[in-house]
Amino acid sequence: MRLVMIPQEHPAWDEEHPYIYITDVPPNRDKIRAHWWFPISRLRGNLYLEFHSLARSWQQEMSFSSSPTEIAMHPAYQRIIGMGPVVIPLILHELETEPHLWFWALKTITGEDPIKPEQRGKIQEMAQAWLQWGKEHDYQW
Repeated sequence: MRLVMIPQEHPAWDEEHPYIYITDVPPNRDKIRAHWWFPISRLRGNLYLEFHSLARSWQQEMSFSSSPTEIAMHPAYQRIIGMGPVVIPLILHELETEPHLWFWALKTITGEDPIKPEQRGKIQEMAQAWLQWGKEHDYQW
């Protein structure tokens, strides 16, 4: 058994309990990656943690991509879409704090598109249109 520190950026990290005991550590591994020991499938109980772990993965891996199709078809983005309407408030919060390309996910999940033709391509205006839509549909984030 080994006591391992969880990296601070991992969603399972807790300031009061930054360590975890690992019983089945392979003896030949010096570095242990938190995502290996805590895959998303083990975080299923917490929607917030799962969403933010997937969103962070998507944003990091797609930060240099300019292809809307590649960005929207990323596995983490697709899994967020697959989580369904329960993630709408989380996406709206992300959109409000730091606009990313959440528009495809919102349109797919909701079946609606509040973005006017003259707003297309203008990230801030598109974000505001979705935030207004969220308020009109009584979402709280």
